[in-house]
Amino acid sequence: MSRSAAHDARNSAFREAFKTPFEFKASLLPTGELITKEAQKLNLEHEIQDIPAGRGARIHWLGHRPAKRVLLYFHGGGFCFPALKGHVRFWNECLKSLNPKSDFVIAALEYGLTKEVRYPTQIIQGLEALRFILGQGYDASNVAIGGDSGGGNLALGVLSILLHGFDGVEPLKLDAPLAGVLLFSPMVSFDTDSESWTANKDKDCVAPISMHLLGPAYVDPGDVNNYSEPLRADVAWWRGIPAKSILNIYGGDECFKSHIVELGEKLNEAGNKVENVECPASVHIDWVLDLHAGLEPGIARIRILDWLSRVF
Repeated sequence: MSRSAAHDARNSAFREAFKTPFEFKASLLPTGELITKEAQKLNLEHEIQDIPAGRGARIHWLGHRPAKRVLLYFHGGGFCFPALKGHVRFWNECLKSLNPKSDFVIAALEYGLTKEVRYPTQIIQGLEALRFILGQGYDASNVAIGGDSGGGNLALGVLSILLHGFDGVEPLKLDAPLAGVLLFSPMVSFDTDSESWTANKDKDCVAPISMHLLGPAYVDPGDVNNYSEPLRADVAWWRGIPAKSILNIYGGDECFKSHIVELGEKLNEAGNKVENVECPASVHIDWVLDLHAGLEPGIARIRILDWLSRVF
């Protein structure tokens, strides 16, 4: 059962747009322009900083600084699309919910997009963003990282580098576990052969053809590995994630559900503190799309804000 006719129409519109992802990308504002425009509309304090060794990546600070706690966030979009206005509204909701209680800001990463920028640049940009934030004086215990869709993939790539290193990248040693990791509908595999892809392909906002195009645009077949496609990693790979809490949250009606559930089971079996949360009658990155389209939010809003309040 769907949440409403308006939600169905929204999902259908995005599903059609995602069938031609590179044409859809061309219709969108670049991430930096979009964040600047929406932050002004929302009267959000906004500052931009270049990241040393960030290969062109920038951090968009949202909220009042200085602040003690920060969520480093990687927006979704299959490594192809820039941030949507729904992302900025999502960050604004997080800021309004946690402040002034938590002395909290968002650090949104503007990272490289395909086809111009490809793997492994994005996960290196993510790691260097974390290194930069820690270098600003933040304690690791007051930093969380997170992302939705491809941004969730990126967050897992950063965790993989923290755990196992990466050729050509200076190791980053944390002095304490991170406050948490938010995985919101993470895109953990480019494969579309799963039970949920079959069951939800006419309900969700994504389309199989988009994955067949976005995967090769991001990573060459010979470079597909645990860093680029997190579901490939076994349980042992995920042992010792340096984070106090992980929220792995997804929609009951999303195509990625089977893969996300499998990943959550691996993270849990590896001994990490994981909350695996299914949101009934919800699709991929449901809350972000609710905010983008101006629709009533679902259960994801409640569960994410509750988790953030406990983490911070």
